[in-house]
Amino acid sequence: MSFIILYGFSKCKARCLSTSAQPQPEKINNVCRTHENDPRNHTLDHVGLYYTIPVEEINGVLKNCVHPWHLRLMNTFNEYGMMVRKPAVELNGYIQNVNLNHPIPRFVLYGRTGAGKASILLHTMQRFHRDGWLILSVPWAGRWVRGWYKEVSESTYKAGRYDLPTDGAEWLAHFKHQNEGKLANLKTTSEYIWTKRENAAVGTPIEEIINFGQTRIKFSSDCVGVILKEIRNQAQTLGLKVLVVVNAVNAFYTQWNQLNALKNSGKKKLHPSEISLIHNFKKMLTPTWTNGVAVCTVEEACNNLNERENYTPLYLLKQEGFEALDPFVPILVPEYTEKEALSTINYYIEHNWIQNAHGRTEEGKKEIIFVSNNNPFKLYQVCTSL
Repeated sequence: MSFIILYGFSKCKARCLSTSAQPQPEKINNVCRTHENDPRNHTLDHVGLYYTIPVEEINGVLKNCVHPWHLRLMNTFNEYGMMVRKPAVELNGYIQNVNLNHPIPRFVLYGRTGAGKASILLHTMQRFHRDGWLILSVPWAGRWVRGWYKEVSESTYKAGRYDLPTDGAEWLAHFKHQNEGKLANLKTTSEYIWTKRENAAVGTPIEEIINFGQTRIKFSSDCVGVILKEIRNQAQTLGLKVLVVVNAVNAFYTQWNQLNALKNSGKKKLHPSEISLIHNFKKMLTPTWTNGVAVCTVEEACNNLNERENYTPLYLLKQEGFEALDPFVPILVPEYTEKEALSTINYYIEHNWIQNAHGRTEEGKKEIIFVSNNNPFKLYQVCTSL
């Protein structure tokens, strides 16, 4: 039985739409892998092919950054495979050739939901982590602006600003984990006073600031601000190379409705600019420092339901966000090409993810591509039922 029946189409109608109306192509190539697993060596010749990520990098620099459905699939296959995409090769080429003595350039990835923007970020983080860059990433900025019954407290540093103690402590742990072995030489260049009895003197190791923020989460947002400030100031003097990655950066500039937005103790709806974590990360996105690069995505899911009609940066960022990031280099992440879609299907077949016999035929593969409309996430969903 054709899998199309599972989606409410008749077998003959689906085949009519997907095959009869189109000329019959040549036999499909079943190659879906490349043996080049180092992202620093990936070129356009590797586009559309899967490579394997070492488990230590999945649990290290990429921890918390892999989309949950993608991670579940990797764990099911017992292999951390990811496809080389053209936007990733293009983006990495730009960054590799950028002049780090100039103010930081900004790159914004955009595309339809499920097109694979998060995977491009993974490829880029892995690539420059191997070159020794410091990684400052926000796995999902939408987490910081949604209500979700989290603790919100008034800032101990700035009146009118609000801290997210738990989120701040989680980011400190995330930052330390991503950059394990790279922080030993980082020390503060200013004194920071937490209370009348507690302070961080000049020369305090950054790792001590992280530990303080994790044990005294009341000050976690302030510790994040200290770390980001010190990295900006020391990037050039210490010869650091810094990659700033923000997934769903439009969450920094678009406000949620009354139902979902963060609120203070007085039930006042908070604008993202009033959140300490967001305020501090916006500074990392401004071209006021050198020796760094910022890569962001814009995501429809971080706007209100009535503000998701388009996926372009201007629409999702709105005027404030667009002007804050301008000038930036926009990079479109499109749906799969036919080669990429076939490569993914073959990869699934190789791991016995597709059990339906018809789904393994050339005709079945074309039907899968037709139903998913070449969208990576939809293709995954279709194949899940096979």
